[in-house]
Amino acid sequence: MNPIVELRLSKTSPVRLQYAIESSSAKTSVHPDVRNEESPHVQVREAQGQHFLGVGLNNLHRVEIDGSVGDYAFCGAHQCEITLEGSAGDYLAHSFRSGVLIVTGNAGHSVGAMGTGGLITVYGSAKDRVGVSLRGADVLIRGNAGADVAQGMTSGTIIIGGTAGENMGQGMTGGTIFLRGDATEISSDIEEFRLREPDRLKLGLLLLKAGIKSTAGKEFRVFRPKVNA
Repeated sequence: MNPIVELRLSKTSPVRLQYAIESSSAKTSVHPDVRNEESPHVQVREAQGQHFLGVGLNNLHRVEIDGSVGDYAFCGAHQCEITLEGSAGDYLAHSFRSGVLIVTGNAGHSVGAMGTGGLITVYGSAKDRVGVSLRGADVLIRGNAGADVAQGMTSGTIIIGGTAGENMGQGMTGGTIFLRGDATEISSDIEEFRLREPDRLKLGLLLLKAGIKSTAGKEFRVFRPKVNA
């Protein structure tokens, strides 16, 4: 059992949640057997679209947020398990470093931009530039994505459970895109490859980690940068 830190955003600054957890304004309830535990279980209430929530979160066992958040939420988060019961604005998990983030609603532009590690999951849909300049993180959009998916991506994985918009994969030099639906336009920088057993295994493990049941079968197509002749 972990220490439980309960925060209400009507009383606490959303800019530095890490600081707020340690501040005297936080209502803390610690089980007597775990007073030396360094990774608390954080519950955040009354989120109402505040920007910059959870920027720089580091080494938290679990963070649960009730409500929706604004732009730049969880930028640079590291070693956290985060669940947002709501929707998020633009630049969700920009430069995400490690851990797992699950958003049960929708997200705005540039989900996971420049992320270097971890798994970022949106159960709803996302707008343009999903995974722009992705550098090693895994991004999963269960619904549809807008234009410019994986623009400038160098490594990592993007999974789109629905459809994608224009210019999918433009400037992509590394990594993998799994697409279940159709794309309005596929960039000439990428090509479709045969879905092989290692791809199915990787896809299945990521879906499982995101809490999504799937056979990871033939309904997905796989895209990577073109191989130079």
